[in-house]
Amino acid sequence: MKKYLTILISAIISGFCITIGVCAYLNMLHLNNKLVGSLMFGLGLFTIIHFNFWLYTGKAGFVLDNKPKYLIDLIVCLIGNLIGVIVLSSIISLTRYGAILHEQAALLVEQKQNDTWYSIFIQSIMCGIMIYLAVAGHKKCEYPLGKVLFCFLAVSIFIICGFEHCVANASYYTFAKIFNLKVFFYFILMIIGNACGSIIFDGLLKLIDKIKSQEQNS
Repeated sequence: MKKYLTILISAIISGFCITIGVCAYLNMLHLNNKLVGSLMFGLGLFTIIHFNFWLYTGKAGFVLDNKPKYLIDLIVCLIGNLIGVIVLSSIISLTRYGAILHEQAALLVEQKQNDTWYSIFIQSIMCGIMIYLAVAGHKKCEYPLGKVLFCFLAVSIFIICGFEHCVANASYYTFAKIFNLKVFFYFILMIIGNACGSIIFDGLLKLIDKIKSQEQNS
């Protein structure tokens, strides 16, 4: 139980970090500076990676490296992420910036709600790939600057391209105060899509390594 409590607390902190990134992004959207906002969003993920906090989209890609019970860890992680995001987003909504955040988030959520389910799913897969690159790239890169670039550029790209990040979207929905059955359905698609993108990309890399290993041994 202590293990799951640790994951839960760590995941809640990750939710806080993502919410801070969302706030920065929404404020920069208000100032018509999406590019800068996308880069500032990256601080949330960079903090999570640096302190090794639990973030669902950052951990889902490593399912193949763990035993089946790892899925329980991911569920606890996702619950913690959502708690952190919803709580902090709700609190920040009470500040003088709440109206700005609500306005910008409502516009983003409206675009998502008017999109097709398969488009949401594909964009979620793409986001999963980008987050995997950010996390795995940060781990594998030997140079400090490279670690930073992997994280911030991957995040900036998924933001600029409009790829769907389930945890960040939970913050957008909270700021926008939009909750309905379609939101729930699309959110489930995002959760699955984010995991699929990360796992598929990780699996392909493992396949390449296996093929190379077989060639060397033959």
